[in-house]
Amino acid sequence: MRRAGCGIAAVLGFVTIFTSAPARAGDTYDEASAGKRALYTTGAVVANIVPITSAFVAPKCLPGYVVCKIGFAGASVVLAAGQLVLSGGSDLAQTKAILTRGFTGDWFLTGRHVAGDVTPQPYPDAPPPATASSGSGFTPPPL
Repeated sequence: MRRAGCGIAAVLGFVTIFTSAPARAGDTYDEASAGKRALYTTGAVVANIVPITSAFVAPKCLPGYVVCKIGFAGASVVLAAGQLVLSGGSDLAQTKAILTRGFTGDWFLTGRHVAGDVTPQPYPDAPPPATASSGSGFTPPPL
């Protein structure tokens, strides 16, 4: 029972760190004391590994952040392969955009993320499409 109480106290401490850090204005990671920076870094390590705690920093990730990012990358591989098959290999730009969206972004959280200085990007926006030159690509028939 004593070990459970210590675990609950530790979880509540990290929840307090995650919920109060972004609310403080003017307290950036670089301006914080060494103790606070160590606390932010410790919170980031916990959020990378422990489920549910990463949701306080990155709301899209309920499991640990690293597991969440691996899941996004794996899903992008499956979806890109499906898209490539369905398009018959003719839409490589879309396949590349799906893979880029799954594999880019932050792969782990840092103390700056926990402090609220940087917004985590587990699944960033897709890059803008490349402009097609005239004569390439699909042109619909006239009506």
